[in-house]
This record gives sequence, C-alpha cells and structure tokens, in this order.
Amino acid sequence: MSVENEDGDEIRRLIKPQDHEFTANLNYDRGLDPWLACDSVVKQHDGSYETETEALGETWDVTLYYQDSSILPPRDGTTPNGTEIEHEQIREFRIRVEAQDELGEKKANYHIRPRWRKMRVETDEGDRHELSIPRTLVNEHDAVNVRVSGSNIDFCDYGDLLMCAASAVDVSAHHFRESYRHETSNVQDAAKYVRVHEDVSGPVHARTGPLVSLAHVLENDREGYRKLVQNDSNERGRQLAGYYHTATLGPQRVREVFPDHQLPVECKHYYAREAHSRPDSDPLSHPKVEVAYQTSRWDDTLHLTDENLAELDEELTEWLYSILNDAGLDLRAGGNTYVEDTYFEAENTTTTASVVSLDLTEVRHEQESVVYRHLADGMAPTDQECLDVLVSDGGQVSPQDLAEATGRHQDTVYNSLARMNDLVDHVYGEVSLKSTYTSELVADALDQAQQAVERATATAGKAVHAADRGLDETTQEFIAWTEKHGLNYEDKSGDLRLDLGKIGSEPIDYDDSGNRQKVRSMLRKGLSLWTAMGREERVFRTASVTWRQEKYDAPCLESLDGNPPTSLHERCVNFAGRLIR
Repeated sequence: MSVENEDGDEIRRLIKPQDHEFTANLNYDRGLDPWLACDSVVKQHDGSYETETEALGETWDVTLYYQDSSILPPRDGTTPNGTEIEHEQIREFRIRVEAQDELGEKKANYHIRPRWRKMRVETDEGDRHELSIPRTLVNEHDAVNVRVSGSNIDFCDYGDLLMCAASAVDVSAHHFRESYRHETSNVQDAAKYVRVHEDVSGPVHARTGPLVSLAHVLENDREGYRKLVQNDSNERGRQLAGYYHTATLGPQRVREVFPDHQLPVECKHYYAREAHSRPDSDPLSHPKVEVAYQTSRWDDTLHLTDENLAELDEELTEWLYSILNDAGLDLRAGGNTYVEDTYFEAENTTTTASVVSLDLTEVRHEQESVVYRHLADGMAPTDQECLDVLVSDGGQVSPQDLAEATGRHQDTVYNSLARMNDLVDHVYGEVSLKSTYTSELVADALDQAQQAVERATATAGKAVHAADRGLDETTQEFIAWTEKHGLNYEDKSGDLRLDLGKIGSEPIDYDDSGNRQKVRSMLRKGLSLWTAMGREERVFRTASVTWRQEKYDAPCLESLDGNPPTSLHERCVNFAGRLIR
C-alpha cells in the first residue's frame, strides 16, 4: 500500500538500506585554531589522548593522536595571512572514533591538516613543491582541512560526531560548527547496502541479471578502468558464485536509466573474504548488494551540503531498489530475502524513493539503429578501418593510434570520427565505442562485411565456372545473386524453397520492418533474375522462404494464415509473393 505526500511523491514502506562507507573533506576557513588546539592537547598527553563519549545515542571510544607531515613550515615562521607558526616540524592530527560494539566497524577517522596560501610540501624523494589548495579557501584566512573516512554511520551524522569527539578530547567543538564549514567541502565516497540471503541473491549477478545488463548496454566500450568485474573466486582461489561482481557507470550512462540522476555509481554484489568458512547462521556468510558514489568517474564535485547529501541518499537508494527489483527480489523486509547484521537491521522504512525499471530494451534498440544506419548508408573505407581497430584493440586508443594503425593522416581520422560521432566517444584524446553492446554490433557488422567480400570473390569464380559449363548469362547472374547473399535454394518439380540464412545481426522482433524490407529487396531482385532465366514467375512467388534472426537463432517461417509457425519445418505457400508485393 502507498500514499502520496504534498508534492505528489508516492510514499511506501520498503527495505531500509544501511549507509556504509563514506569519505569527505570538511574544510573550515576560520583560521588555524583547531589545528593548534590539537597540537596543544597532544603535547599535554605525551603524544595521544584516549577517552570515551556519548554521541548519537551510543558510547564511543575516542583517541586523539598525531602523525608526521610532508608540509613545510611557512617561511619566516608566519603564514601569508599572518598566523605565527613556531613549529620546526609540522604535525598532522587524527581523531579516531569507534562505537563500542562487538565488531568495531562503526567508526570514523578525522584527519586534521593545516592549510595556508603558498603552502609547500616535501616528497619522500626530497622534492619540494607548492600544494594545490582551493584559492577561495585560503584567500582571506588560513584554514583547516578535515578529511573523514568512516563506515556504518549515517552520512548526515559525521559533522555532529566530529564536534562530540573533539569536545571529548578537550578541543572546542565550536571550531567545527556546520556554519563554519567552507563551501569547498565535498564528498569523495559514499555507499549504501542491503545484505541478501545467499539462496536468493543469484539473479543479481547472473549473466542475465541487472549488473551484467547495465554493463553490457550502458558502459563505455573502453575506459581507463575495468567496467564489468565478475570474480567468482576469493583470494585463496575458492569458488564462490557472485564473490565480487561490479558494474560502474558514468553520469551520461546513468541518465539513460534515471534521467533525473547525475551521480556516477558502482553497483556491486560481493561477499566478505571469510564468507566461505562461515556457517549459514552468520550474516557474513551472505552477500551484500551495494551501490557506491564514484567521484573519480566524472569531472564535477559533489559539495557537502544538506541538499546534496539528501540527493546522494536518494540516488543510491533508488539504484539499490531498482537492482533488487530487476532481480525479482522482494523490496520489503519480513520474508527470507534479507539478512540482518550488526548494522543492517533488515527493517522497512517510509520512503519516497522511486523504483525504476531497468529494462534496457529501448536503449539497446537505439544503439542497434545507429549501427544499422551506418551500414545502410555505406561506410567510407577510413570509417571501417577505424572501427576495426577499435573492436580489436583492448587498450586505450587515441586518434594518433588510429592514424598509425590505419596508415591514414590524422586529419582523415578526425574527419572519420566526426562522421561517426553517434557510434564513438572521443574525449580527452581517447576514442572508444559508445558501449560494449555497440562494440559487439560493430564487430559483427565488420565480420559480415568481410564475409561479403569473400562471397563476392567466390561469386566471380563460380560465374567463370558457370560460363565454362556453357550456362547462359542470366543463369550465371542468378547463381551470382545466391552466392552474394549466401543464399541456398532447392527447386523440386516447381516446389521452390529459399533459405536466406541469417537476416539482421542482432536480436530483433519477428515483425521487424527493417528486416522485412531487406528480405523484400532480396526477393524482388531474385524474382527479376529468376524470370530473366525464363523460369515461371508463379514458382518463385509461391516459394517458401526461410530466414533466421539471432533472437531465436532458428528458422522463422510464415504460413498462409499469417500466424507464426509451431514447427521449423512447416511449409509456407505463397510466402515469397506476399513479401514481394
């Protein structure tokens, strides 16, 4: 049952995903006081300070400690904004916070570092250079960067937890007020998960499941990272189906499924390393289905604001729901689908998150139509050569690589890429086909083109052979036509059977108009050559015609009543004539 809120959004009670990993940069531009305060406390406590505190309804262990830094002290002991730094060696500080539970995996680590204009660092090799810092962060005041990495804590709670932890180690929480947070603060990583019973999780990572489907149709043919990972063995080589399967999508591909989404994501099905040795009663023996924000897969920045955190939460949740739904899993707790663990409670929650169908048929058909359109229009030799390199090369390919591989001038290659802009992506000097599926379509098309060349060569030879046998010119032309199309025919006492072989290079519907037009064109040419031989037109028009489509990978016949046959051997009377008209 569902209702609608004031905005018209549908409200339902569905399984509540658990916030998992989270990494963010919290920047504060009110000076170096928080960093100096940490320095003072650490010195008072001989290098570290351990305590505990109450926060977010739980008890936490809190530790403040330091680490060496590659940051060099400012020249003359004063920052460009006027803060005096008397340290001969700069230290960085960390506040480690862990919930007092049996696993210790509900935790956060806050890395506190100073920032000032023209800050210089020294590498392990002794090289010195200026550190890149957002100019607006240190324009007027020195600043502090707090990089937090945590897990199993609600995304929106990290700021409050920092204030509580700082106060517990005698550093004023005032320094880390949300109102002091600078606009350059940003999210680097975030993930949400549900734990699914191993008996029902198979459809998620199956060959026909959502992860493979998303990767096959949406992912770019070639990137600087592996798009689809399917690892069914753990680090010790033990087989475990679905051990680690992932599909990663950039924002452009994401919008093909969710037009109102913008964040790049990694969708995962994976087990814990020790899952193989755990009993079925242990939650760690069951896999997680997880969706994570991938900051490295786009050029934009997700700034740390309440609005953006809400957007992040919604997009990851909608991805999870849609993947689970596509795999046929119940989206509600209470049955045998979900397994509770220390942090994932396997409970329903009230949500307005959408459940979007991951049916990618329309996207697949769009990619097919692009490839077929290029084939129908005829490809320039350079286009075909470039595509051949793209489908055969497994690494990164640049226009320069294409020019070298094809022996063409770079300008010629660039013109070719411009003609094929709906087939290929050309970004930052790298060229790739639009998707893995497009790559397979193109590879098949190139293979068919090569076969056509081979058939044409064979046709010429058979025409010569026919002439040697004394066959007339029209008969030679008919033989050449059958060879050109790889067509087989059998003529027994006026009962003609035509087998056109495979029509169409990818899965398509039986009544596909493009295929029927291709068959019609072939048969009209065949009828013209047939009658030119002096053969009876009626025999050709009443011929049964067979062709194959990859969707069925079996002969597809049509009988007089127009219904699809139930047998591959069903005779078709007058089928050729009905197509030719």
